[in-house]
Amino acid sequence: MWAGAAAAAYGLVEPLAFRLQVKTVPLAHEPLSILHLSDTHMKSYDGPLQRWLHRLPDLLPQQPDLVIATGDLIDDNSGIDPLLECLRPLQGKLGNFFVFGSHDYYQAVFRFPTKYFSRREQPLPPQKADARRLKEGLVSAGWRSLTNDTDFVKGPAGTIRLTGVDDPHIHREKLGHIERGADDVLAVALVHAPNVVSEWILRGYDLVLAGHTHAGQVRLPFTGALVTNSTLPAALAGGLHQIGNSWLHVSPGLGVSKFTPVRFLTRPEATLLRIGDPG
Repeated sequence: MWAGAAAAAYGLVEPLAFRLQVKTVPLAHEPLSILHLSDTHMKSYDGPLQRWLHRLPDLLPQQPDLVIATGDLIDDNSGIDPLLECLRPLQGKLGNFFVFGSHDYYQAVFRFPTKYFSRREQPLPPQKADARRLKEGLVSAGWRSLTNDTDFVKGPAGTIRLTGVDDPHIHREKLGHIERGADDVLAVALVHAPNVVSEWILRGYDLVLAGHTHAGQVRLPFTGALVTNSTLPAALAGGLHQIGNSWLHVSPGLGVSKFTPVRFLTRPEATLLRIGDPG
């Protein structure tokens, strides 16, 4: 009984144990660093997360070349203004890019946790989020949307292709623009729910960045993630994995929904990905 109570208490505390992780992506490329953020699920009363994000620029060992956010940035409309304020100091040398997740389009509603174990598709929440205001705020702060779109930046070694799709979890993705150019020295993909990872891997993308899973949100010792809430296998629920010649990074995310405010063995995380050897 005591062990169960301790585990339950820890599950309520772990969502506040924010950390910055630094990981190396062993690709043959000139040094490049990407700060990957996801699933902040920002709400007006998320004071601890807001304070940690304000500290994040000082925690980084270097200014990243790219800052990339892969959706579920807010949990409801109350999170828009604090999110924009928190992200303002985070600037990549080559730019900031984002795609949205379902919570950026629809405000969170209560659903029984058993839904994560069901294959039945859930209806969309009734109350829409102010996605337009969120997008306009990000764009005015210098972020570029990759919603079913591709953009390019010039790195030291040449052209870097950045391709994003809208959230496959709610069937907003379009895939016709996913391709790899002959002159691209690096191709990076952005998506919220990692349901279409194979589309990029088959087209030779080097790195796919995703979120949504919260690394399973609840993991058990020796077992790992119980669910991913996506088509991704549980073994790939979070972290950095090689798939063929490509790499997939699924962010554990930084926040939690107001209706499932727990984590267990899945600490909230922002990740600095070092491609090559940025030093």
